[in-house]
Order: sequence, then C-alpha cells, then structure tokens
Amino acid sequence: MAVLLGAIVIQVLLRYAFGITNTRLEDSLWYLFSATLVLGLSYTMTHDGHVRVDFVYQRYTAKTRRIVDFVGIALFLIPMYTFLMWHGWDYAVKSFSINESSPNPGGMPWLWIVKGLLPVSSLLLIIESLARLVLILLDKDDIHPSEVHGS
Repeated sequence: MAVLLGAIVIQVLLRYAFGITNTRLEDSLWYLFSATLVLGLSYTMTHDGHVRVDFVYQRYTAKTRRIVDFVGIALFLIPMYTFLMWHGWDYAVKSFSINESSPNPGGMPWLWIVKGLLPVSSLLLIIESLARLVLILLDKDDIHPSEVHGS
C-alpha cells in the first residue's frame, strides 16, 4: 500500500505540476492496485475484516452465527472461489502463452503476472475458508477476532 500510495503521489505531481505523463508509471499503478486488491482479500478474511451487511447477524447467538457462517462458507464462498480459481487459471495461462503486456504504447510488460494473481488469490481464499470451517466445527471462540477487539 505504501508503494502504491507513493507511486500515485509521484504520478499526480508529474502530471499536474510538470505536465509529464509516464505510461509505465501509470501501468504500474494498475499492477500494484490489482495485487493489493486480490491479495488483500485473503488477508482481510483471515482477520474477519469483511463488512457484514446483515444487521440481524449481530443479534444472533454464537451458535446461530456459527451455523450461518458454516452454511455461507460451504455453499457460497468455496464454490465461488473454486470457480474463480478454475477460470482465472485459464485466463492467466492464455495471457502467459502470448506474453501479454499492457495495451498502452510503452506500457508495462508481463500483464500475465497480474492476471495470475487471480487464481493465486482464489486458492488463498479457499484455504482460509477451509480453515474457518475447521474452526467452526471445533467450536472455537476466536473465529470472529474483530469482536474480541471491540469493533
């Protein structure tokens, strides 16, 4: 995130203060943003930081929350991440096979690396989802660490 923020500041300064545009720098912003987004998903899930929009969930008992979490993870998250990993792999392999690079003239090479992060991120999310299922089955109290910290 710090590298991304620094690159954004440099990009803005170059463009608006000096009237200079740098295609590689602009592409690198997209590469860094993509990496931060897809890898940050599993990190956020590990720390139970995803926003729950179900206001009723907060009123459930611990047992009911575990059931809701288990069903949601088993029936929705794992199949979705598996689908993304399967199709993301094909997407990345096709990109690698043609050595895909930025469509912008003078842009960054190796766009397939960014596309390859999709199946990697999906695999990390599947692993974390399976770990959550195990914690739920073991009836661990620490499956919602954000509650422990009072947020």
